Order: sequence, then C-alpha cells, then structure tokens
Amino acid sequence: MTRIVILALSKWAHFSWLPRGTRALSERAQADANAALLARFPQLIAVDAPPLMPPFAVLPRPACTKVLRMTAALAHAALLRRLISADAQRIFACRIAPHVLHAIQRDLYTRREQADESVTPNILDRADMTAAGLRLALRTLDDPAERALLQLRLPRAISERSLQFGECGVRVAVARGWVDTAFALLVR
Repeated sequence: MTRIVILALSKWAHFSWLPRGTRALSERAQADANAALLARFPQLIAVDAPPLMPPFAVLPRPACTKVLRMTAALAHAALLRRLISADAQRIFACRIAPHVLHAIQRDLYTRREQADESVTPNILDRADMTAAGLRLALRTLDDPAERALLQLRLPRAISERSLQFGECGVRVAVARGWVDTAFALLVR
C-alpha cells in the first residue's frame, strides 16, 4: 500500500478532472487545481493521514487501467469463453490483454462466480472494460477517500461510464480476488 499526498492531487489526478481540463504545469496552476479538487471531493480533506492506495492504483496510469480491464475480463469469464472467432480473439488480445483470454479459456485464474451485471460491458471495448473493472475495484475499497482517489486516477469519462453499470452486487472478497489476480498477472 502506498500513501498519496493530498496536496499533490493535481499530479495524481487525470487532467480531465482538473478545472481547465488540461495539465497543471506551473505551481500556481497546481495550487488552483488542488483547491478545486479538494472543494469537489471533501472526503479527501476529512482524513487524518494520507489514504493508502492498493498497489495496482499507484502503477503508471496505463498499467493501472490494464489491471482494471483484466479484472473485468476475469469477472466476465463466461462471456470471454464464448469468443470463438479468430478476429474477436485478436481484437480482445490487442485491446485488453492477450494472455488473460487464453488463461480464461483454459479455465485458469477464473472463479465460478461471475459479475452480477444488469448491464453487460462490451468485452471488445477498452473503455467499457476499464469502467467495469473500476466498478469492481471500487467495491474493494471501504474508505471514501480511497474511492475518490481511484476515480481521480482515471479519465473522468471512464469514471462516469462506470456508473452505467449500476451498484456492484459482487461480494467484496470475490472482487478483491479478481483485482489481486489481475495485478499478479500483470506483474509476472
């Protein structure tokens, strides 16, 4: 677990969350962006110590989103087992994660429990899979500050898209297992 410094929010958050929608490069712009983010997310001010973030969240942003996509893939293993055509497999391998599809189709790293989705993500769409993975990862975090920081880490559109999947009904232990497995698959 890594602690995130609240006064460096403008560096942590994706630029789409910042007031101008662009990166804050000067000290003045960073201070303004930090103030705007703290005003928007008051749960970040109410913490006694900087929140602890899970290991996957502090990876570089592309790796973090890949872990989320892989988490969604593990949660939707039943859908992925039905990917039969070579074209669909190639698209999934390029956009999501090549070795995850093969592991799922061989029944490795999958659980019998599947994500209880009222809206099923498009398994070939990077943004949908990232949003579905974010929804599952948020389920594993109890602290509102940690949840806000994880959402800030990703583009605002992904966070908003994750809301379309509704409330996550998956047990916390199952969701945590998918996130941990995805992280392990990425770093191995």
